[in-house]
Amino acid sequence: MGSVYVVREARFVGECAFLRYWPPGMLAFAFVMIVFAGNRAVLYAAAVAACGWLVARLLPWRFAVVDEGIILWFPFARQRFLAKDDITVRVGQGSAVALIPSRRVGVPLTDGLVERRRLMLRSVLLEHGFRVS
Repeated sequence: MGSVYVVREARFVGECAFLRYWPPGMLAFAFVMIVFAGNRAVLYAAAVAACGWLVARLLPWRFAVVDEGIILWFPFARQRFLAKDDITVRVGQGSAVALIPSRRVGVPLTDGLVERRRLMLRSVLLEHGFRVS
C-alpha cells in the first residue's frame, strides 16, 4: 500500500465534496475561535481541530477503481492505494466499504452524501475481479 503515480484509466470514480472541504473548514473555524475568543476557547478550538484532523485522516473524499485496485484521495493531499488482492469490498444498502483483512479496518468509499450509484459500483467491481460481499 503506497502511492500510485502511473495508473490506467479509472473505471469508476466516486467523490464527496463535503468530505473534501469539511476538515479544512473545521481547522479554519478552530483558528477563528482562537483569534476572536482568545484563551477562553483554546480547549474548544483544540477539540474542533482534532475532529477535523481525524475526519481528514480516516475518510477519503475521492476514490477511483482501476484495474490494479482502488486509489483513495484524502484531504490535505494524502493518497493511498489498495491493491485488488488485499481487499474485500462490501457493497450493501449504505456506503460501500473496502475491508482490509490484515488490518481489521474498513475504508468507506463515499460517492456523495446520497449514494445513488451503488449498483453501478458493484457491477464495476465484479466485472474487474474484486472480491465483493
